[in-house]
Amino acid sequence: MPRIATLLLAFLAALALTAGPAAARDSHAPAGARGDWLPSDVWVMSSWLPYDEARLESLLHVTRQDLDAWLDDHRSLGALAARHGHRDRRRLAALLVAPRAADHRGTPLATLRARALDTLTQPHLARHLLFHVYHSHQLPRHARQVFGVSTAGYLRLRDRGRTPRRIAAAGGLSGRSLHGRLHAFFADRARRGVAAGAISPREARDLLAVQDAGLDAYIDRPYRTSAQQACYAGQHHHDGGHDSRECPGTGGQMDMS
Repeated sequence: MPRIATLLLAFLAALALTAGPAAARDSHAPAGARGDWLPSDVWVMSSWLPYDEARLESLLHVTRQDLDAWLDDHRSLGALAARHGHRDRRRLAALLVAPRAADHRGTPLATLRARALDTLTQPHLARHLLFHVYHSHQLPRHARQVFGVSTAGYLRLRDRGRTPRRIAAAGGLSGRSLHGRLHAFFADRARRGVAAGAISPREARDLLAVQDAGLDAYIDRPYRTSAQQACYAGQHHHDGGHDSRECPGTGGQMDMS
């Protein structure tokens, strides 16, 4: 199966997930953080994986579907790697970024190794980077450019559970126009990541390809409301505990993390 088709199938499978038990916080999360906590670093919020996903799959002898089936907020990439003979996570992190040693753009190799190690030890971070490809902290900041509405207007409509298409309609834009603007936005993010040395040209191309391939599904998928997202993240649970109750109305809603 062509790689882009494989990426799209795995993305759509992830998008279709419904609510389950509350998320467990990553170990790097501060005390009291929500279950969906993520670092606010640009590379995280831009899904700039520090190595090529294809290299991860090659070293572990797995497919993207395998990653999707394994990875959740409780099972790390490092645990999966150990099952495939890579028990030394620091060594694996170094192997993952080794091809980028000749890339002398802005991000030092030691920083890329540290980020790679985080992807192996922090399950929610890894799932976000690999599968939450539309979660960008820059999108609200560019709401006028992308959706035709102000940042405040975008956040208000998003938190009410509107779809991206309906938000754009409030700004007077058609679905076709939104599609083109989203492509331009994500293409610009990819170029910035490559220029900063935070993501390789190949991984940037693959990320943009899967973003483009899933845009039709994305623009018609409603966001979770603020209440639904807080429930799903387990905001009110203590010490990362889990509540077996499902969050009402979250089936088919789009995760903001």
